[in-house]
Amino acid sequence: MTAPKQSELASKLEQAFALYGFAEPNVAKLKDYTGTTLKTLYKYFPSKEDMIIGALNYRHSRYIAFLEENCPSTRNEAINHIFERLSVWLTTFAPRGCMSLQALASYPNNLQIETAVNNHKHAVLTWLNEKLEDPALSNSVFLLHEGMSSAWPTIGDKALTAAKGALTVLLD
Repeated sequence: MTAPKQSELASKLEQAFALYGFAEPNVAKLKDYTGTTLKTLYKYFPSKEDMIIGALNYRHSRYIAFLEENCPSTRNEAINHIFERLSVWLTTFAPRGCMSLQALASYPNNLQIETAVNNHKHAVLTWLNEKLEDPALSNSVFLLHEGMSSAWPTIGDKALTAAKGALTVLLD
């Protein structure tokens, strides 16, 4: 169970990493951004790596809740909802694309960050499997989801149009 203070700090760390990226902000800058002391920050996140993982885990929870909100129960409506919500998420919270993949790119040899990112991706796929109840379809939707997230910084909402076009072919 996460302490309220830890959750509050993770939220602020998520915002800081979204704004500054992962490589640039040092712990002193993260301390300032979170509005806390180094002692308190280190109490909940003993290293910068732990701060990144805390932010990624917090973001993951927010993202799944965001997708889940008002998700229809019928398969095709759920798929459409997922991509519409992803478009809103990318526009509002991730205009530079997937924050998890950015963390992995910034720390390519860090096993703990790699594990956090893989856990997030597997959890998204599991959530899709639960919603769509079709593993093959879920894998295809996951691939389109990831592709849209990766393409967003370059082509913006054209990524949604492309994903919907691919879904039309996939579902026919």
